[in-house]
Amino acid sequence: MRDCLGFRTRWWMMAGLILVILSVACGKGEEKKKQAPAGSGGAAEEKQSAGSEPAISGASAAETTSLETRSRKYAEQIAGGLLTEIWDDLSPELSNQLTKEGLQASWNSVADGVGAFEGIEKVQNEENGTYRIILVTMRFRQNQGRSLRFVYDGEGQIAGIWFDVAEVAKKEGEAGQAGAWSETDITIGRKPWPLKGKLTLPEGKEAPVVILLADAADADMDGSVGQNKNKPLRDIAHGLAERGIASVRYHRRSYEYASLVSSEDGLYDTLLQDAWYAVDQMYNERRVDRDRIYILAMGKAADYMPGIIKKKAKRLSGAILMAGKPVAVTERYYSQEEKTFSSDASYFMEENNTFPLLMMQGEEDFETTVNDFEQWKNIGKGRSHIVYHMYQHLNHYFMRSSGENDRKQYDISGTVSTTVIRDIAAWCVKDPSAN
Repeated sequence: MRDCLGFRTRWWMMAGLILVILSVACGKGEEKKKQAPAGSGGAAEEKQSAGSEPAISGASAAETTSLETRSRKYAEQIAGGLLTEIWDDLSPELSNQLTKEGLQASWNSVADGVGAFEGIEKVQNEENGTYRIILVTMRFRQNQGRSLRFVYDGEGQIAGIWFDVAEVAKKEGEAGQAGAWSETDITIGRKPWPLKGKLTLPEGKEAPVVILLADAADADMDGSVGQNKNKPLRDIAHGLAERGIASVRYHRRSYEYASLVSSEDGLYDTLLQDAWYAVDQMYNERRVDRDRIYILAMGKAADYMPGIIKKKAKRLSGAILMAGKPVAVTERYYSQEEKTFSSDASYFMEENNTFPLLMMQGEEDFETTVNDFEQWKNIGKGRSHIVYHMYQHLNHYFMRSSGENDRKQYDISGTVSTTVIRDIAAWCVKDPSAN
């Protein structure tokens, strides 16, 4: 059982899913035909293209319909936090290896960061030997999808369960509904460096707006990271829109003009100038509230937030620093003449006694550490205009951490924690600049 348990544990950590291997999976060769599907990734080998629903040759239509109905019900119950009925239908082997707490914790780790459950997107079925597989794709708010794969044995009992992230078709908020929003293309900056972006607008009156800056210098407008292209800035934009707050995000210059921007180009060219343009454009944007403009930066962009704010403080109502370090940097740059740019966290705190700041930190962030966060608190000690939030179990991108201290954890599909987005929205709605 050692190899099977190791395999199961590895997938628990990687995707927050439950993979139960029946005892036959570790049996002798002649028994392998009977095992629950556990292909090279711990999941059943997919034999159809996305969206197809293959016929099950060895099962009647009535049996398939019954299992689909049950799976729909189980999925809805799990989304609602009800595990009693599904627990009663587990096979003896599976129930001996799981606990209700473990089942709930595994679902929570996958579902963290999604909004309210909206319904079943689709149900697919497949057969693998004596096992019947029903895949239920669920839609949540923020255009988030999660899948539940139920494996049934010949007795109709649940022999295995997988929880995972799933793609669902993008659906913007419907007009007239609470939380409705729309998204439109926008261009940030000027020639010769115009940047593609998105303006996300909640329905209704002019809303406060948050300018979103990605961590990496070569990031796209969504801040995409990892093999699965997790999109932290898109998550935040859509989550804020549902809460009545507009946002704008755009490609970083080193992403859109990768062949033209060199490693010698400094902060002015790759970050500051475009961020300042974004502030000015939102100030003149009629679809948002020009008196409530905020700027949010993640990671390395947040490191230089003092310098960004310094030039545009009169047009900004506050700033959100997510996983930023309190650094000091000075750089010469050339605009129409030689100038010097500086960003010094300590000097900024001494000089600005009232500018509102929201400081956010993931407790399991190995890039920007808790020690960095404590340094911010020390240099900002006694300042009532600064709000601090620390989040357990979250990584550098404010998604659920795998516990590993390397960038491979960003390859795991995830979304920004709903709690984080809620806190950002609440801070902006409160309008800290009015205090």
